[in-house]
Amino acid sequence: MCRQEQTHPLLEPVMSYRVLPEQENQMNTVIEKLHLLEEEDPLLQVKWNPHTKELTAHVMGPVQIEILERIMKERYDINVTFGKGRILYKETIAPEAQPVEGVGHYEPLRHYAEVHLLLEPGEPGSGLQFFTACSEDVLDRNWQRLILTHLEEKEHLGVLTGSPITDMQITLLTGRAHQKHTEGGDFRQATYRAVRQGLKKAKTVLLEPYYSFRLELPAENVGRAMNDVQQMGGSFDPPQTAPDGQTATLTGTAPASTMRSYP
Repeated sequence: MCRQEQTHPLLEPVMSYRVLPEQENQMNTVIEKLHLLEEEDPLLQVKWNPHTKELTAHVMGPVQIEILERIMKERYDINVTFGKGRILYKETIAPEAQPVEGVGHYEPLRHYAEVHLLLEPGEPGSGLQFFTACSEDVLDRNWQRLILTHLEEKEHLGVLTGSPITDMQITLLTGRAHQKHTEGGDFRQATYRAVRQGLKKAKTVLLEPYYSFRLELPAENVGRAMNDVQQMGGSFDPPQTAPDGQTATLTGTAPASTMRSYP
């Protein structure tokens, strides 16, 4: 069994902001400079959508946006602003769900490819893992490698909200090629269709990003902070009070959607 795995950093951006250059003709320059900053900061992801002509920055939160605005001005003398942020959700197969098989065909005139994939839940935080259980007597090794490459190269979107999928195992079960009419691009289309069909059959769920937080504050304000976290749908550990009784520390987790603007 061959295995390829898409790995993820421990921290991932949870917010997306549209980048708005001061002048429209600066867009190419802004993209270039943001990509330079992206190389410096692994928690920044810059994405250009050629269809909507929108440039977005994926970040951890509003503070990072303020820093980007300042760096773009001080380092490159470029004024940029950012639109209203939105939460970056993800989708996966429910942990208790049964594995499903997705089948993809691509067979226009003088083209043919068929791919069968098994989609099943993965461990939380494992990202996407790709395997093959297909015999080389059924499908040549080169075609199998190509299918795994097509699985890895694309950000596959879920069927609930169109958010990227994660925490899944996808296994190539079998496939078919035509001796004369199959080309590499045929398997790309068949692979994408097999993933999509499998997701439509699976029991999928939406994953919401959470912040882990640590609040250091005057001991007299702990009760208010605990109430705030509860109102945000978060949870926390018992507060730890400093030996002098003046300050306290509160740690816990809360949804990024409700905590992103907490002062």
